[in-house]
Amino acid sequence: MKKFHRSFSTFAIIFLIFLLVFQSRNLWLSFDTEDEDSKKVGEVKEFLEEILTPQRIVANLGDREHYMTTDIGEYWKLTAEDISEKLQKANSENLKLIDTEEYLNLQEQKSLVFKFNSPLSGSVFVNLIGDDRNTNDLNLSVDSIYISDLGEIYISGSKNFYKLLDTKVDFSIDNILNEVKNKGLRAINFYEAYGIKKDIYIPDENYISLQEVSYVSGLSNLEEDKKSTLAERFLEVPIDYIREITVDGNNTYIYEKEYLSLSYDGIIEYSLESLFDVRSRDLNKSLDKAVEFISQKTGISSGIYLEKIEPADYNGNLGYRFFFNLKDGQIPLVLPSKDHSFIEIDVYSDFVKKYREYYIRKDDNPIYKKEEIYIKDIHRIINKNKDLFNNNSTMAILNSVDSLNLVYLSSNNIDSEKPMLVYEMLYMGKLYYFNTETGKLMMIR
Repeated sequence: MKKFHRSFSTFAIIFLIFLLVFQSRNLWLSFDTEDEDSKKVGEVKEFLEEILTPQRIVANLGDREHYMTTDIGEYWKLTAEDISEKLQKANSENLKLIDTEEYLNLQEQKSLVFKFNSPLSGSVFVNLIGDDRNTNDLNLSVDSIYISDLGEIYISGSKNFYKLLDTKVDFSIDNILNEVKNKGLRAINFYEAYGIKKDIYIPDENYISLQEVSYVSGLSNLEEDKKSTLAERFLEVPIDYIREITVDGNNTYIYEKEYLSLSYDGIIEYSLESLFDVRSRDLNKSLDKAVEFISQKTGISSGIYLEKIEPADYNGNLGYRFFFNLKDGQIPLVLPSKDHSFIEIDVYSDFVKKYREYYIRKDDNPIYKKEEIYIKDIHRIINKNKDLFNNNSTMAILNSVDSLNLVYLSSNNIDSEKPMLVYEMLYMGKLYYFNTETGKLMMIR
């Protein structure tokens, strides 16, 4: 009987320990159900690499035979460090300027092209991927990286094209070419389609198959316990130590000289009002801190890309303002708001001064299925909307197009809603968004 009693007591103690562990885990429930402490340094590094991943890859196999896909992750992991290592050797002596026609003719040869969401992300990639992180003295603007069948490297950016002399990558492109052909969307470029000398690819198929997704924006439906958890994450103290002010559905949380604001319309803002002293800019350290802050405070660990960097100044302190935008897979997700960046963050080396985020998340009940979306030819869409362009001819309008991409256009709806696939067309300094199926103009920015 004593033996039984001793065994039962032991079992009860083990059960209570298990219960305590389980309950302590639930104290840290968050948007991605992962502890802040679990965001290891290696994971933040992986997040940074994912942020700087190109938007798509193009496999060139011959004249009018090109395939492109945004399913690029595995190929980028295999090649990024090698490419970065070679590009870090670029300087004014070994970069040869080539003309547009020569570069476009290269597209007829077997080759791979990595295309970035923005020239900025390509430029930062050159110096920040790999173990040896440098600041290249050459101010490269990189929006595409071309790898020939022989391993030669070409760079495009700011409407200029360069060949990197006496330098080749160490990997073969054959397997990647075959795989991209098998799963990619067939495409042609402006030169082949219209005789226009621009490095712009357009679909050469009528339908594209994409994962069906839906998003929810705004904070009005966010439960109070999740708001408290978010406040604890940003201010790094238990909620009992945080002062809260609620006015008209807007919540402000205060701890010492740190402030967090959650607005009804979906804006999250954080500010640090304590003094710090940073008298020189450090891009590497500031970008690392920005990515670490986003990962640890918001639970976001994927699905964004770096769009723009600006120098920041505050009371003599020198840092950077980083602009991040959303992507689904590698397809950019455009917000219709006036302040259209998903995240803006001011960082001074180790100090985050300001953080601003437009709250939008994937639906908790996603539909895991693909849908076929019709893609209308861009020249037909332009022809239908000539009145937007002073009734110029379709060819004249196409000649003035600087970039053309397929992106998702989100809405400000607080209910779950699918984003719309649209053409994002840069024309005469303005961005035009057209529904790919109907050709209807959705927005001008």
